[in-house]
Amino acid sequence: MHDQRSPLPRRRAVRRHPGIFYRPRRDGKVGPPYEFRYLDSSGARRWALVHGSLDDAEAKRAELLLRRHRGELIQPTRETLAEYAHAWLERQDVRPRTKEIYAWALERHLLPRLGHRRLDQINVDDIAALIAAMRQSGLKGWTITSALRPLSIILAHAARRGRIPLNPIRQLERGERPKHDDQRPKRILTLEEMHALLAAADSDGYRCLLELLLTAGLRIGEALGLAVFDLDPQHALVRVECQLGRDGTRTPLKTEEAQRAIDIPPQLMRRLLALVAPRGPRYERNTLVFASRSGSGLERKVAREALRRAVKTAGIASPEPTLHDLRHSHASMLIAMDVPLVDVQRRLGHRKPDTTLRIYAHQWRYRDARRSRIGQQLAPLFTVPEPALPPPRAARPRMLTLPAAQGA
Repeated sequence: MHDQRSPLPRRRAVRRHPGIFYRPRRDGKVGPPYEFRYLDSSGARRWALVHGSLDDAEAKRAELLLRRHRGELIQPTRETLAEYAHAWLERQDVRPRTKEIYAWALERHLLPRLGHRRLDQINVDDIAALIAAMRQSGLKGWTITSALRPLSIILAHAARRGRIPLNPIRQLERGERPKHDDQRPKRILTLEEMHALLAAADSDGYRCLLELLLTAGLRIGEALGLAVFDLDPQHALVRVECQLGRDGTRTPLKTEEAQRAIDIPPQLMRRLLALVAPRGPRYERNTLVFASRSGSGLERKVAREALRRAVKTAGIASPEPTLHDLRHSHASMLIAMDVPLVDVQRRLGHRKPDTTLRIYAHQWRYRDARRSRIGQQLAPLFTVPEPALPPPRAARPRMLTLPAAQGA
C-alpha cells in the first residue's frame, strides 16, 4: 500500500515569534533551521535561512530591518568565497608583485579552508579558527597577517556592496588576532661593525651599495632602482622616486611619502658617480647606479650574497645582519644623534610618524634610559652608611696587691 499521509507544509510560523518560520518535521519538533522574509535594496522579497537558535534568527531579522532603515545596501549572494575571490582577483589593478601575494594567500591558505563556504555564512568564529589553525601549523605572525590581508579586502568589498552585513574580521577580539611576537629581532650594527663591514666588501660597487644603505637608510629595492638622473652631485642629494621591480624594471614607489630626497656624505656621492662613469652618458635616465656586467639591474639575491661575504670576512658576530638590518642600523644612528622624529620619518619614507615610533620604539626607550639621571638621584637614598666603630674601652684600674706581712 502506498503511504497516504499528506505532505508536510514547507514552512510553518513559530508560535510567539512573529515573522519567524521553521520547516516541519515528522516528529513534530520545532528546531533549526529557521527562516524569515525580508526585502532587499531592489524591493525584491527574499528568504533568509538561519542555522542557529531562535534568538539567532530574531537577531538576524532585526539586523536586516535596521540596515534597511539606515538605507544600507542589501544585495545578498549565494556565491562561495572561492567564486567571489576569483572574480575579485581578476579585477585588481595592482602591482604584479601585490597580485602575486594575493594569489598565493588565496590558493595556499584561504581557499583550501574556507573556499567552499558561502560568503554570507562566514562568521568571526570561522576567521578565529582559521588563524588558530595557521598558528598551530607553525606559520609566523606576519605570514598569517599577510595571508589575511586579501581576505579582509574581499569581505570588506562584499560588505560595501551589501552581499554580507559586515566584515567579520573586524569583529576579532585582540587575543584572536595574529601575534607578531615571533618575528626575528632587529640586528643593529655598532659603528665598529659598520666600518669592518665596509672594509670587507669585495668590490667598489658592493662597498658603495652597503654604505648607501647604512648612511641613507634606503630599502634595497630603492637602492637598486637608483639611476644616475637621481643623483644631485652639487648638493650631495639622492632622489628616491622609483624602485627596482623583481622583473628588473624601474617601477614607482607604493606611496607618495616614500618619494623623497636624502642627503648623503659628499665622498660617497663622488664614488657613486665614479662607479657609473664607464657605462655611458652621465645623466641618461636609464643608466642604473648599481648594475650587472650586462647593464641590467642588480638582483636582490646578488646583493644578499655580497653582504654575506662581507659579514663573513669581517667576522661580525651572529646573528648575521640582513640588508634590511642596515636600514634599521641607520635609523638607530639617527635616534642616537637626537634627530627629530619627523626628520627620521621623512628620511625613512614612512607614511606617518606613528609608524616610525612603532618600529623603533625600543631604540628611543634605550636612548632615553641611557640619559636618565634617576638612578643617580636614587643612589643616596639607598646608600648604606659605614658602620660606626665602637668607642675604645676605658682601661680598668689595676688592683694593688699588698705584700704579705713579714714575721706574721
